[in-house]
Amino acid sequence: MKYEKIYPHFLKKIENKEGNILDKEKELRIIISFEDILKRDTFLSKHTNLRILKTFDIIPSINLHLTFEQIKSLEKEELIKIIEEDQRIYLSILEVNDILDLSEYRTSQISYTGKNVKIGIIDNGINKTYDSIYDIDLDEFDFIEEKVSVVSKKTDVSHGTIIASIIGNHFKDSYYSFLGIAPNAKFIDFNISVSNNKYYFSNILEIFDLINSQSIKIDILLISFTTLHPSDGNDIVSLACDLLVDKGIIIVCPAGNFGPESYSIGSPSAAKKVITVGSLTKNLEISNFSSRGPTLDERLKPDFCLPGSNIEVPLSKELGIRVSGTSVSAAFCVGIIALLKEFNPNASYNEILNLMQKASSDLSYEQNSQGHGIINIINIFKNLDLYQEKVLPYKYLIKRSFKFTIEFILILILFYYIFYFFNSL
Repeated sequence: MKYEKIYPHFLKKIENKEGNILDKEKELRIIISFEDILKRDTFLSKHTNLRILKTFDIIPSINLHLTFEQIKSLEKEELIKIIEEDQRIYLSILEVNDILDLSEYRTSQISYTGKNVKIGIIDNGINKTYDSIYDIDLDEFDFIEEKVSVVSKKTDVSHGTIIASIIGNHFKDSYYSFLGIAPNAKFIDFNISVSNNKYYFSNILEIFDLINSQSIKIDILLISFTTLHPSDGNDIVSLACDLLVDKGIIIVCPAGNFGPESYSIGSPSAAKKVITVGSLTKNLEISNFSSRGPTLDERLKPDFCLPGSNIEVPLSKELGIRVSGTSVSAAFCVGIIALLKEFNPNASYNEILNLMQKASSDLSYEQNSQGHGIINIINIFKNLDLYQEKVLPYKYLIKRSFKFTIEFILILILFYYIFYFFNSL
């Protein structure tokens, strides 16, 4: 039988090699989408027997559990556009134990630090008690049903805490010298932590609806999750990402940690308009775990690669951790974009993408592994004619010159008196 309304990659996942459906009686997490809200609501009025878990508006859709037999019975429903899996998504960081070299940038005259740039982070919560991000400007949205607080204690180091610390780190002492790329950015914590630590498309869609319905001002949105299975960018979350980008939000996603095979880019990393970032080692080699492209519909992904392997992140004087994963790389990319958005708050997705492409360096890998290569911060600002090596201030030079002149005169006077003294003997 030909199924026209079941998302092809979902159908392929549940079919065996003979084309038979596996586990016909097993309930599956499903999202059904519609052309518009009117068709969705009409469908709901017709099918009052269905137990709806959630409804979404950014792309009119519903979330529910169905067996394949129930899905098959809905195949001929004209109101339905697509039936797909509510796919599970995974945090893109590896639990393993260097850093993008910012020294040249820090010693230049460029002064951008992400000031007034708003960064949304969809993750499992940010623990602001750590010194690294104690002083960041943070708004929190805790609205997910069955959400569990994973950042209530000083000892809680959530994935979101690490990501925020990479972008906006404020902590420096005699041992650590790490400062986030955009320490003055403003953060919005979209905390979707749940008691069973399982996350799905529906959790992301709920946040998208919140952003859309409340017109939350965001410049950059980092989604720390990706699916295990690859995508063609036409699943509901990828399409919703593209809609948000059209509304002016730049979305950054990790490539995923399911490499090194090709065609391992999941959702929403495969979305057409998100910026997708793979991981590099300190030797500028693509990390073995970093997912590779192309997408299932043969588009180039990832877009760039940045350091993401064995990164040391100081959280306090007592605690520094080492982490690896493409979400680390994505966090670095968010920081770079924050500098550009401070320079030009109205810069669009295409303008940001073009600036980073022109400033990237080839890594000598095939393009579906490296994208456009590694982004060079200095090259971005050189291309904008903004980069100059830091020079000493004029007042400082005058002061130092005056001091040296006085010291030189005193030395001459001293030599004169010594010479006079010895000649008078």
